[in-house]
Amino acid sequence: MAVVPLSLRVASGASTSTSLDWPRHLAARGSPARSRRSLRARARADAGAGTEDVLAHIVRTIRSAKAAGRDPDFFELLGVQVGTDPTAIRSSYRERMRVAHPDVAGSEGHEACVVLNEAYATLMDDELREAYQVERVFGAGVRGMSGLRDAQDLPSDIGAALRRTPYTGEPLSKVVGRDHFACKIETDEQAAKAVFVDELSCVGCERCFRSNPAVFRMEGTGRARVFGQWLTDEESIQIAIDTCPVDCIHWVPKEQLAPLEYVMQHVLRDRAVFGKSPGDVFAKTAKFIAAIQKATETENNL
Repeated sequence: MAVVPLSLRVASGASTSTSLDWPRHLAARGSPARSRRSLRARARADAGAGTEDVLAHIVRTIRSAKAAGRDPDFFELLGVQVGTDPTAIRSSYRERMRVAHPDVAGSEGHEACVVLNEAYATLMDDELREAYQVERVFGAGVRGMSGLRDAQDLPSDIGAALRRTPYTGEPLSKVVGRDHFACKIETDEQAAKAVFVDELSCVGCERCFRSNPAVFRMEGTGRARVFGQWLTDEESIQIAIDTCPVDCIHWVPKEQLAPLEYVMQHVLRDRAVFGKSPGDVFAKTAKFIAAIQKATETENNL
């Protein structure tokens, strides 16, 4: 089975440790109270003016996100932009850790460091950062997407698709909840993925449809498409996938399903016809994600 270019590593291995290589002069020994006061004073002197404002901003960002029932923005927490190189991310992370370390900032520092470590581990890993950026833009569904149909700087084919059909952030295949009788998800690992047909690579053999008609259907273009997610068990879906002679069926991370299906059915819809020059749905989806991110950031800065 073909490997999906847009991959997601599920286990991040993100550490919640608040340890950091501190300068020697901050490791002064003495009574606990005296050492703690010394650390705070010296850290404030080293960091310079504005450190309390930085810590306050970090804590406020974390708590406001929690109150709103969402995760804080990792880029905002680390004070970097999308596309910032790893060296700059590391530098910004270390500056914030010096301000937020529990020995300097107490309980608020501990609260900040736990989330800062998670943000750093995510943004320093290429695959985790890519997955996070997808989730950051599309995970909240329609939030912040309403004006994007009119964005002027989107690529012509993406802009035309958005003007025809707004992107909602929801999958186009049928998805039922785990508590629904028709859902055959048995594990959290299964719940984290979905099945997707690259219709541009499909040759219309109908084998997946004949093997598993509950999940796969044949479209008017003569190509296969996923009708519903997890309407049969994983073994039955995998058997249907294995019947494909051209490896056009893929397991993908569930948060990538919605943009992939939108690009396939709306941006590349004219390509899914026999005789047309095929395209690469995964490459086009990566461009779609990047274009929407850029348009979203432009709107937020207005």
